[in-house]
Amino acid sequence: MVCEICITTCLGFVVVFVLIFRFDLYRIVSVFACLGFSQRFGVDMASNIRVSFIGTAGIPNRYGGFEAFLEHCAPEVAKQVDRVCVTCYSGLYVDKRSDFNGVQRIFIPISANGGMSVIHDLVAFFVVFFQSTHIFVLGVSGGVWFPLFRFLCGVFGKKLLVNIDGVEWKRTKFSPAKRVLLRIFDGMAQFFSNVIVYDNDALEPFVLASCKAKAEMIAYPGDYVKRLGFSLQQGALTICRIEPENNVEMLIEGFLKSSLDKYVFVGNWNASEFGKGVRGKYAGYDRLELIDPVYDPEKLAELREACSVYIHGHSVGGTNPSLVEMIFYDCRLLCFDVAFHRKTAGECAEFFKDAQSLGALLDQQGSSLFSSREGKRRMYSRREIAKRYVDLL
Repeated sequence: MVCEICITTCLGFVVVFVLIFRFDLYRIVSVFACLGFSQRFGVDMASNIRVSFIGTAGIPNRYGGFEAFLEHCAPEVAKQVDRVCVTCYSGLYVDKRSDFNGVQRIFIPISANGGMSVIHDLVAFFVVFFQSTHIFVLGVSGGVWFPLFRFLCGVFGKKLLVNIDGVEWKRTKFSPAKRVLLRIFDGMAQFFSNVIVYDNDALEPFVLASCKAKAEMIAYPGDYVKRLGFSLQQGALTICRIEPENNVEMLIEGFLKSSLDKYVFVGNWNASEFGKGVRGKYAGYDRLELIDPVYDPEKLAELREACSVYIHGHSVGGTNPSLVEMIFYDCRLLCFDVAFHRKTAGECAEFFKDAQSLGALLDQQGSSLFSSREGKRRMYSRREIAKRYVDLL
């Protein structure tokens, strides 16, 4: 409650700021630039490119999609610029060495997720500000601060970029009030950034009409996954965060309607009351293995190589990195039928709409559609995607 009050108060100040300076913001920035502020306090971006990524839990991945992207693409970006920095939530890491595969890590003692993410993004921005020429914000939870971010970046000759993630304001895990705030933050992040990145063609309609000219579609890589050289092809597998919009119960109910012997479901079951409730509800089913998160690449590869079918239930978002990763394995892919997944997987996957249709698909001898995967695999190369990010700078 306190956090929501703080956010609402901040939003009120920012709205007033925008109303007063909306038409003069860029003129004010130009005046400061002409006075030499960017040359005195900024960095010559043409010869010294220093990129900071903020807004995530950090690297190596201990949380989700943005973190997986940074773990594998930030080192590639670092090979092409002078320096790359990633801010990390210190509570997730025991090993706090600064260097990670050529990327500088800066630890912040404020969670990058939940309500505190708004404060995390503000602190992270100022921590990296004077050592960066380009600040890349991943996600829009800090959108309330973007008028300030853009103003300061303009004054000091820096560039502000944002990856707007999926359609966060549609996530049912948030209260109606939070969803309204997230929608406002999303619009503010888009309007005040220099460059917008969205990760799936199906997200293009959600880019503000006035911002489409500065928006670019760049997906996530998956070619970093580990292959073990064997494939047991037994049972079903899902790996995801345990959230309502990932259709967790629908996936389990669909499996239980099928004749498959085994379903391994990996997720953060203990991170929320929802997850604990679902785990308790299905604890007595011998065919189900509901296990805690796995981040070790070897153990992840063992799980993925062992399954005959991967079930992907996300209903919100753009390109889900967990789905991209599975395109690099050889099992069947069954996806909840939304436009995002059809754009991501295309003919590599089969699609279901509810538990009934999922159960029916699981009992079919579906085609693996391997022939169509090579083209998709070439699309989701970390080097190519890192290059496209560098091209934006």
